[in-house]
Amino acid sequence: MEKKPLSRRKFFQAGAGVTGALIAGKSFAQICADTTAAQPLGPFFPRAGTPETPVREDSDPTTPIYLANDSDLTYVKGKNGVATGQIVHVTGMITDKNCNPIPDATIIIWQASANGRYNHQSDAQNTTFRHPETRKIIKREIDPFFQYWGRSLSDAEGKYKFKTIIPGFYPANLERGWYRPPHIHVLVSATGFPQFVTQMYFKGEQLLDNAWIQKLNAKDLLLQNPRITKEQREKLVVDCQIDSATNELHGTFDITIEA
Repeated sequence: MEKKPLSRRKFFQAGAGVTGALIAGKSFAQICADTTAAQPLGPFFPRAGTPETPVREDSDPTTPIYLANDSDLTYVKGKNGVATGQIVHVTGMITDKNCNPIPDATIIIWQASANGRYNHQSDAQNTTFRHPETRKIIKREIDPFFQYWGRSLSDAEGKYKFKTIIPGFYPANLERGWYRPPHIHVLVSATGFPQFVTQMYFKGEQLLDNAWIQKLNAKDLLLQNPRITKEQREKLVVDCQIDSATNELHGTFDITIEA
């Protein structure tokens, strides 16, 4: 986890070449053997000294910053306000390729705000840009009421959960016309398994701007990496539905890893 991250430029140059695990066979018995496709760590993983605005709900300074927050990213303790954006509850299971649940796994997520800004000092490019279709000016700004990264622990059944918001899209490479679709970075650490990094994407008719998000998904160089199978790609995209009881989005993102 403490490897030196790629620079933003090198990350995007290398993006299309990132590999995911290949799978074979589609019988029901083999579903869990289909490991989740790996995705890049990205340049904005939260480390000490990297956030533009410190967000630490665990006040112990010896706790790594990426472990210092909880699983609800929609508010920050001690601040009177809630995050801007469409709320989504993400739940899922962490399993091995034999369908065995992995308990006590640490799941870290980090993401951009609703306007596509990471709370990271390296995210300083293209803070203002025009929507490529509507030509509306988008300002990528820090949301003081958004937690930006969080931590969950899988239970005895391998289940985990987060409450967050759908992140915004942002320009990855304006010269190539590459805009990253809304996505959330995920890192899983579990005893007996290597650390695993992936990204989740979104779809659903009740998503705001869903048609635009699907256009971005279809063109994204990381999601559409040809080394990822169609089945793996589909597993990376969370199907979001409105829960009538809460009027908030819910989606399932199961993760299968191997030793």
